Amino acid sequence: MRGLFTMDSINAVSSQNALNALNQTNEISFQTIHTNVKSNRPDKTAATSFEGFFDAALKLLDETNRLQLIDERMQLDYAAGKTDDILAVVMAQQKAYSSLNFTVTVTNKIIEAYREIMRISV
Repeated sequence: MRGLFTMDSINAVSSQNALNALNQTNEISFQTIHTNVKSNRPDKTAATSFEGFFDAALKLLDETNRLQLIDERMQLDYAAGKTDDILAVVMAQQKAYSSLNFTVTVTNKIIEAYREIMRISV
């Protein structure tokens, strides 16, 4: 019984380490996006505004893609038996799902705003 407790403790520590690594990566990515968005403040011209917005949208897509790839890799590693850390796999799935959901929501809002602008009579 004591051996199982020790193995569970090791798995809990490795799960926590994987979770911390994923959280740090996510926080760094969020800080990078936030910093880039702040540095791309529009300066009264439509071209600059669009460029900043376009860059932020591309970064959002890149981050979503990165999280999807991490999720896929972790699922494959778990299925192949390379890891037995189910918590890290589930956390990666949730991050990828949340990121994809956010990206789809932002895309829908952009399309909705575009349609609203197109309805405005000049």
